[in-house]
Amino acid sequence: MRLLRAGEGAAAVAIAADAGIPGFGEGDDLRAALDRSGGRIELPDLPGMTGWCFGALISGRLVGVLYACTPVDFVLSHRGEQRAWLGRSVVEIEIVAVEAGCRVGGAGTALLGHAERFLGERGVELFVAKGDAGDMPVMRWYRHRGYRVADAGQSCLLETPAGATSIDAGPAHDRRWRLAIKAPGKSVVRGVRGLRLEPNPSA
Repeated sequence: MRLLRAGEGAAAVAIAADAGIPGFGEGDDLRAALDRSGGRIELPDLPGMTGWCFGALISGRLVGVLYACTPVDFVLSHRGEQRAWLGRSVVEIEIVAVEAGCRVGGAGTALLGHAERFLGERGVELFVAKGDAGDMPVMRWYRHRGYRVADAGQSCLLETPAGATSIDAGPAHDRRWRLAIKAPGKSVVRGVRGLRLEPNPSA
């Protein structure tokens, strides 16, 4: 497991496209950014916001990719200290894709664990994934890896040093999407209005 290297964009995008991840084509912006920068992508005109792409390799061949990124729209909807904290503390996992022949070997799980450790060492405190509310296999996959899954349309309340805010999977009236949340060192608990983070009692 490692960050992608410059020039590996085509292989990464091909794996994502073969796995059915929508929006990938020959002229894809992510491919160009990966080819140019490797697995750490500075987002243009957005200081402090970053995309990260990790690869799983078998015998030196790329067989899986995970792309995580600052949730730009969410972060930009805040101001000042809260925006700065969210920008460095929250990432959204946008792509996890593994070649069909390697999916039963745990490459996706290993990629996710590697990304969580790597980004956690760099200050990330909250991992967010958003999925189709009807895609139970994906939601179950995250749940089995320590994520708490919100009900369709629900959000997660976050306490930041600059006050409380909520992250959601989309507009409140759109119940097609669900959040999966993991906050190492904290407990993600279910309340009446959705998820919230609490200090881990064992910490």
